[in-house]
Amino acid sequence: MSHLCVMGKRRLNRGFYGQDLASLHDRHYSDFVDRAAPEALRMLRAAGVKNGMVCDLGCGGGQLAASLLRAGYDVIGMDLSAAMIAIARKRAPGARFIQGSVADVDLPACAAAIAIGEVFNYLPSQNAVLRAFRNIYHALRSGGILLFDIKEAPATPTSGIAARVGKDWAVIAEIDEDPARKKLTRTIHSFRRSGRHYRRQIEIHHVRIYPVAEVLRLLRCAGFRARSYAGYGRHKLGPERRVLLAIKPANNELQP
Repeated sequence: MSHLCVMGKRRLNRGFYGQDLASLHDRHYSDFVDRAAPEALRMLRAAGVKNGMVCDLGCGGGQLAASLLRAGYDVIGMDLSAAMIAIARKRAPGARFIQGSVADVDLPACAAAIAIGEVFNYLPSQNAVLRAFRNIYHALRSGGILLFDIKEAPATPTSGIAARVGKDWAVIAEIDEDPARKKLTRTIHSFRRSGRHYRRQIEIHHVRIYPVAEVLRLLRCAGFRARSYAGYGRHKLGPERRVLLAIKPANNELQP
């Protein structure tokens, strides 16, 4: 992207994963889901869920949904971004998709729910996270599972820039983490070539970051039994990220 010429004024997209960022994210940032999905499927089977309906929460471009379909599950995907859902429908035409927040949408009865990619961190408050957990709990069958990953707060405030650049595109993210306020802000600048120029859009993503112990407490409040892991099976996530596996107790089990 040498000699960059940006077309017009910068455009602040007040949506969430608008068309440009959704397309770039799907093409160039799906490696996390690609690595996590096979291990998540193994954890799903190990937990006893070998068939039935699985909700792919925060489905993005449908990589996990497509993997679940190939494994023989029925799938419904959910995402806030209409642009992401449009991509997912093409990648996983055998799945159903709904647009909305996991804290508010009516989820179908399901055997399991999976959320890869810090989905619950994007909810605006602890109350919203608890509401989402309760929503999922009521949708799950007895003995069903919820599998997801979270971003934890760092020990001290941090800031930095992350970027990926291609021949005709770039994504540059300014990252600020404030552990005292349990908040991470990503200001994401996306550039896509349009003729001789580049189209630029900006999205600001506000992410809530919680200690894993707090997330476990919220899961228990919703009725789950839960524990945390360092990653999805052999795919370890590294510092400040955890995977949680929550189980809705069977009818003959005592609630936690």
